[in-house]
Amino acid sequence: MAKYLTIEQFEGCDDSIVKYLDEDTVKENDNNMVVVGSKEHILNLQLVMATSSVNHEYARLEYNETNNTDKKDELLQYMADCRFKYEEAREELSCVNPLVLETFEKDLVMQKQSTMVHYHA
Repeated sequence: MAKYLTIEQFEGCDDSIVKYLDEDTVKENDNNMVVVGSKEHILNLQLVMATSSVNHEYARLEYNETNNTDKKDELLQYMADCRFKYEEAREELSCVNPLVLETFEKDLVMQKQSTMVHYHA
């Protein structure tokens, strides 16, 4: 069954993001100009989401294993930063291409479940 985009899926999105339909719209990305909604833009958002998600997960594992209060505080801040980066990229991707977001998040959950196995002795 095919999925179709509707205008309702873009409600609440920043107008500058929704303008990705205009091929002249660009976004600065580490001193490179990228067309918003282009394959490169979507891949960059997915990369941010995947990296921050995995980094958060490793930090959470380390947090659970440490007894050092200072280290726990540092890891909590790091996890909050990872969460912020993930949510920022997720929000943008939800406006640029909600169907890609839906598929990517399902794949990301499956990857984490299969690779982030942690055994306690």
